[in-house]
Amino acid sequence: MLFITGVCAAAFVAPAFAEEKQEPPALADELEVEQEFGQAAVSRRRQAMLEPDPIRAAGWYFLAANNYSIDGRFGLSGKMLDLAEDAAPDEIAIPAKLLRAENAYATGGFGEASFFFQSMEDSPGIDPELARYARRGRAATMLLSNDPTGAAGLFAEDSDEWLAIQNYRQGSDKSPRIGGILGIVPGLGYAYSGEYGNAVRSLILNSLFIWGMYETGARDQWAAFSVITFFELTWYTGSIYGGVDAAHRRNRERLSETVESIRGPVMPTPDRTILPLIRLKFEF
Repeated sequence: MLFITGVCAAAFVAPAFAEEKQEPPALADELEVEQEFGQAAVSRRRQAMLEPDPIRAAGWYFLAANNYSIDGRFGLSGKMLDLAEDAAPDEIAIPAKLLRAENAYATGGFGEASFFFQSMEDSPGIDPELARYARRGRAATMLLSNDPTGAAGLFAEDSDEWLAIQNYRQGSDKSPRIGGILGIVPGLGYAYSGEYGNAVRSLILNSLFIWGMYETGARDQWAAFSVITFFELTWYTGSIYGGVDAAHRRNRERLSETVESIRGPVMPTPDRTILPLIRLKFEF
């Protein structure tokens, strides 16, 4: 999960430290630039262990958790969040819920992700933009859990999110069974799911192999006939299974497009001007 640096402020920071600025360790910054996020996380964790102020230590632990998350090491990310919440539970509450939700979402734990998104949305004093982001995250988890009705219920009618979900609900998935049956005619299963390039290739290749079978059989070239027949059977069965797979792909694409439109192109990110203190903001 990659955070995007931001501009539009959605403020969340310990008030006593809101104006204080501290640059993170240069080594960790350099490692992030080099995309060595696991090593950057180790550097952040060491900084947290050396930090006497619990709020600042929580910030360093959170940044270590974020680095581990980007590196795909979600278990270690969760451990860093545990340490951050132990150090300053109130000050780090909303960012920690956000990162836990994103980690669960990235690993397919949509129920867990929905829980943390809702907990984040219900947090006292949360910025409205962050609350909306959390609601959109919940809606995405519901869509991915095959609950478009529940997802639509989170939004006011005629809102952009509601309209996107309604459009998805009114559409229809492709039937993998029909795709496979149509695949009996080479290329037709692909065409059913809108994969016209694959349909043309399947039709041409199967036609060439069938033509080769006819020619070699007519000339009693049975060795060549056997080889060509073997390859034709492979391509032909591939056309049938390809029709099934094409339907599954189209259904996944339709769902993915809706989820992406619900979640939007941006997400909250730590404000680097006050690190290690954590304030979340967006970039558009």
